[in-house]
Amino acid sequence: MSNARVLRNHPLKQFAELKVGDDVFNTRYETGCSTHNCRGRCCADGVDLDIVERDRILMHAHLIQPHMDETQDPNPENWFQKTPHPDADFPSGECTTTALGENGCVFLNKGGYCVVHIAESHVPEGFGFLKPFFCRAFPVCILDSTLCVDDEQCPDEHKCCGPVKNGPWTILDVCAFELEYVLGADGLAELRTMARERPDTASDQNSDAALG
Repeated sequence: MSNARVLRNHPLKQFAELKVGDDVFNTRYETGCSTHNCRGRCCADGVDLDIVERDRILMHAHLIQPHMDETQDPNPENWFQKTPHPDADFPSGECTTTALGENGCVFLNKGGYCVVHIAESHVPEGFGFLKPFFCRAFPVCILDSTLCVDDEQCPDEHKCCGPVKNGPWTILDVCAFELEYVLGADGLAELRTMARERPDTASDQNSDAALG
């Protein structure tokens, strides 16, 4: 990517440089679009996750299994692809992928709800995360050390995170929570400054709320 912008303030230590893709600034959404309207279609094909995240889920399988229904496989040995592969976008340098079952991702129940998310909502305060990083970050993602937007999983979900041409809202309007989760408060502030200073967005009055 030519003339890529680089974020300096973020907690993702695996990246010497975290670049920012143009789609972060150019992807547009309908007014009122919100990830709170998610119906789980983006989860259907599974998710890549760090092997450390995989091991944490396996360690706490007993917290997840009670929330599974009869359509799901409760055997943790069948929850992930068997062989990890190298990937520098992940902190450990290795990742795997959740297996697929009757409902798509092995962790989706017949109602389309993620049982890892359900299990995490029942753990004591201070327990930490069970859901993988990129599940929580979606549609924000990182590919080849570049922050970008995944607009391919559910392009027709315009009330959630499906983009529309020339929409009035930006990713900063729709996914401030996800961006702060990925980048931290300082990184999000730096991204807002980048967006404000871009010649093609500086005069966009529709994005004033997102840019602060």
